[in-house]
Amino acid sequence: MPACGGVAVDTVLNNLATGHQFPAQHYFTYMNEEQDGLKWFIYECVASSWMWNSAPRVEYIRVALDLIENLDTPFPAFPGSPTGTVRQFLTNNLTENQLDFVQMMPPLVRQTMPPLVRQCCVASASPCVASPVYAKIMFTVIRDPKKMNSDDTVVIERESDESYTYSYTDKTSMAVKKSCRHTGLRMSHVMSLLSNLLNMLHIDDEPYYGVQVVLPSTPSIMLKTTSLDSATRNLIYDSVENVMDSWPVMV
Repeated sequence: MPACGGVAVDTVLNNLATGHQFPAQHYFTYMNEEQDGLKWFIYECVASSWMWNSAPRVEYIRVALDLIENLDTPFPAFPGSPTGTVRQFLTNNLTENQLDFVQMMPPLVRQTMPPLVRQCCVASASPCVASPVYAKIMFTVIRDPKKMNSDDTVVIERESDESYTYSYTDKTSMAVKKSCRHTGLRMSHVMSLLSNLLNMLHIDDEPYYGVQVVLPSTPSIMLKTTSLDSATRNLIYDSVENVMDSWPVMV
């Protein structure tokens, strides 16, 4: 790999194999945020799951993607280097829920347009503006910290002004379709569903391990279910409402 020597490569691979939750920066210190090194690391976060029969390390991929300048560029040359771009590799090797979690930036818009489209834009008084891409609110309900493929997920998305979706995915469900989605919800409906979720996790006699909370413009946090007391739940509700009052756009 271009970004670090053989000893560092072995350290990264061995740490990925253990399944421990090392901080992402633990790995990035070996790469100095070099683009080729970050691409190699993303590949290994997926490839290690094939070798160890585990889930891809999406929590690291999500952080690394924020440091990649262009996802529509190829991988550098290294043993096992995949063909295609970083975006194509992840799209082909992650599930829909995992892709939702890593939140890849959308492809860059081409600057050249067909003549007919360009003429329409010139003739129109209104500028051509791309539709905004809104970030997502995510809750990962963790059954076993060593088995990411057993986590349940909640995703809250902005549909339009004052309209939202709430999706719940139960990965251990025996049903053919493992996700349920509410659409066209008002904020009060979303907060009611979220309140039910956190309250039920708090009183569960066979509790889940914990909950990861990912809010736009806010560092993600990890909570044990035993920590979901009234004050903590109210803080989460306030934080979610703040996002919904002024939903940030991906840039």
